[in-house]
Amino acid sequence: MKLVSRLLVAAGALGCLPGCQLPGGPGLPTPRVTGNWSGTVESSWGVLPVRATLTNEEFTTVSGTFTIDGHNASGTIRGNLETKDSYSGTSFWGTLAISYLTASGETCRSESIAEATSGPATENAVDIFTPGFPRGTCTDPPTNFHVILRR
Repeated sequence: MKLVSRLLVAAGALGCLPGCQLPGGPGLPTPRVTGNWSGTVESSWGVLPVRATLTNEEFTTVSGTFTIDGHNASGTIRGNLETKDSYSGTSFWGTLAISYLTASGETCRSESIAEATSGPATENAVDIFTPGFPRGTCTDPPTNFHVILRR
């Protein structure tokens, strides 16, 4: 009888493997963020409307573009989506780049640091924060840059 019980428990555990999700294990869902988004950018430039187009590449990689209305600025989003477990949700981490015309009429481009650029992401909301854009040619890029996107 004990052997039959052990076999049933083992069979049940093996049958669960394809559908069971362990914290940090494979198969955790990654939000689909592909599509058009709108929202705001809150920064040292104030609160401005933003539009973005994002694409999931290879499930966890994200890339996209954004346009900030009212400041004639645009940029790119590149990073990864990471779901550690089913309770903590999904986080974005990566880089933002921004381009805009300077007072002299030239286009500058600067990029954030990946270690300082992150935020939560779902299929209906993406929030990305970076303290600034220290790499690049822009001499006065926005600081405390918070992109708030919604479907």
